[in-house]
Amino acid sequence: MVKKLIMDKTEKSVVTFARWGNYTIAVKGLLEQLGMKVILPPKTNSTIIADGAKIAPELFCFPMKVTLGGYLAVIREGVDTILSIQNVGGSCRQKYYGLIQEKVLKDGGYKVKFVDFRATPRDIFKALKKNSGATDWQVASAFYTFFQKLSLIERIEKMAAKIRPREINKGGTEKIVREGLASIEKTKNLKELLNLKKQIISKLKKVEIDNSREVFKVGMIGEIYTVTDPAINFDLEAKLGLDGIEVHREMNLTYHLKKLAFPWIDWLIQRRIYSYLQSTVGGHGRDAIGEMLTFIEKDFDGVIQLLPFGCMPEVTVRPILEKIRQENNIPFLSLSLDEQVAEAGINTRLEAFADVVKNYHFKKQKDLKRQKDARTLNVKKI
Repeated sequence: MVKKLIMDKTEKSVVTFARWGNYTIAVKGLLEQLGMKVILPPKTNSTIIADGAKIAPELFCFPMKVTLGGYLAVIREGVDTILSIQNVGGSCRQKYYGLIQEKVLKDGGYKVKFVDFRATPRDIFKALKKNSGATDWQVASAFYTFFQKLSLIERIEKMAAKIRPREINKGGTEKIVREGLASIEKTKNLKELLNLKKQIISKLKKVEIDNSREVFKVGMIGEIYTVTDPAINFDLEAKLGLDGIEVHREMNLTYHLKKLAFPWIDWLIQRRIYSYLQSTVGGHGRDAIGEMLTFIEKDFDGVIQLLPFGCMPEVTVRPILEKIRQENNIPFLSLSLDEQVAEAGINTRLEAFADVVKNYHFKKQKDLKRQKDARTLNVKKI
């Protein structure tokens, strides 16, 4: 029998939102600073995904199923309000998530309010002010702290990606990252956060590394949710890092917010990739092409594309990415993720890809040495 929620309207709303990797910490802090009572969905796992997949529309992509499963878990704990950000960039189905999820839950007998607003700074500001009852100053102050947390989280992720393949004691970096993120979540104010920032950065800088070690560079591109959430992509960055591969990605929340604030960024991307794609495909399809070209220009050893199964923008550009791969003869791996994908299968493909990347790297070095020796020989003959 489906459990229905009967909430007393005089009680304070209990809110939730979709988990999104390490960014969850910053969003939770923002809402709590505005006085909202927040219950987070459980950490993404196979049960959450399976529950969401059971009631999600068949043709919708993986993130829909994951987030829906998370909502189901916390609705049973007393959540009566779901904050859902609507994507207005391009023809991505994510902009219908709020409407579809609200209908699915209602049909299932769950009584819950959806606050579905557009992903623009002004709309987010207004929506949070209205639903929290906070003043303009309080919302602005909470947002400032949020961006400080966001900046620190992304800096930690970037530093960890660089340190992991070089660390002498394997796993040391990951321990600092986990403890650091847990501490960020517990901070009560900006002063505590800034003091913690110094401590975490200092610990990461003190990790013993071997700079003489051969390190291989791989670029990661694709849909923002699958690229940035370790729970969704099976912690791909950490796994490759421990295998001696330094993973780079341009796609993160800060980059996405900049694109919303400065539309001309998309114009520059379109101009750059025009010979491969003459129009938008929605989502982060154009970004994937531009990022792959950047990684090739920087002489990376491989590129990985991550996408939810059935993601229209990413599926559309995948043949273009394959064409770029063929033109430049660079290792390329496209991983499509959904509820059917098992971690063991992903690990097998990653291991094979890592071997290809390393062989490609050493072949490049041999070719460069051969060219250098040939030039030296020609100079001597002259």
